[in-house]
Amino acid sequence: MKKKGKGFFLTLLVVSGIAILFLYAFFFQGKAITIFTFKQFVINKAFVQLLPQEYSMEEAEATRKHVYDFYTMASENKVTETALMQVSQKMRKIMADDKITHKEVLSLTEFIEQRKPSQGR
Repeated sequence: MKKKGKGFFLTLLVVSGIAILFLYAFFFQGKAITIFTFKQFVINKAFVQLLPQEYSMEEAEATRKHVYDFYTMASENKVTETALMQVSQKMRKIMADDKITHKEVLSLTEFIEQRKPSQGR
């Protein structure tokens, strides 16, 4: 009788441990996960593909680099976590309709500039 409950208990314990590890990783490494995800997948792939078709290769690359550099500064702790989350949320909102207009690009770049640290600090 005791053996039936023992296997269930061990399974429950293992599953709980895995859940705790995931929560721990997201709680303490949330910023790093956000930066990695946006730099590797969102900016370099999805964002660039959604830029206006009338953009030249140079304009698209300059825009990509501008956004990518912001996330690099965030990884170097030169940007506050609040600014990082605000920019990430704005990007999600802009990309939600699967296209980005020139006006949205300008809005995003201005938004990023306002959240970058000033050079005098």
